[in-house]
Amino acid sequence: MNNKGILYGVGVGPGDPELVTVKALKTISACDCVAFIDPGNGRRAVAFEIARAAAPEMEQKEKLRLAIPMTADKSLMRSCHDKALALIGEKLNSGKDVCFLSLGDVSIYSTFGYLRKLAREAGFETRAVSGVPSFCAAAAALGRDLALGDQNLHIFCATETNLDASLALKGTRVFMKGPSGVPRVIKAVKEKALNAGLVSNCGMENEVIVGSLSGTDENRKFGYYSLIIIGEE
Repeated sequence: MNNKGILYGVGVGPGDPELVTVKALKTISACDCVAFIDPGNGRRAVAFEIARAAAPEMEQKEKLRLAIPMTADKSLMRSCHDKALALIGEKLNSGKDVCFLSLGDVSIYSTFGYLRKLAREAGFETRAVSGVPSFCAAAAALGRDLALGDQNLHIFCATETNLDASLALKGTRVFMKGPSGVPRVIKAVKEKALNAGLVSNCGMENEVIVGSLSGTDENRKFGYYSLIIIGEE
């Protein structure tokens, strides 16, 4: 008989606690332990704070603070994921269910994807609870449609190397994940006179909404959680 716990990946949406789904709240409530990325050095554990604002009682749960830095160093990233899974695995082996909190949706650029793979390889059961993706919330904030009729929707990292080819695609283009690439995208948008808007820290207290990038200085500093939506027209 398998007495191991289950690892749940729970998307908590982009920032507004009111966008945390009912299913996410039920899953968090049912789990014994809450795991989340804690950047340390006094910086905010964003996913945890969003979930706690939606469900203050979560503060009483057992917590796993995971040290997983945002890095392009694949070796370091794998080492951090292994250490995180080891901590989570201790709880799962003791029969406790663990929910890992993730910004946005767990299937889009989420650390949960790496942890899920490692957990499955270790013989643990995993389940995913969808969250509101940041680009959907950003489109709502901008008053834009992402796709109508037979339009295509393209999602890119802001650090996309072949930027000209990406911008030439038909349909709506979203550039997210990679704040270092935002100035380059803004510059290209202005040069090509494209219909683009930007949202930073969507749904958070320090949210910034720029309806048009036509007059925006590409060197302006936006928050880490920034994305650009470029319309087809």
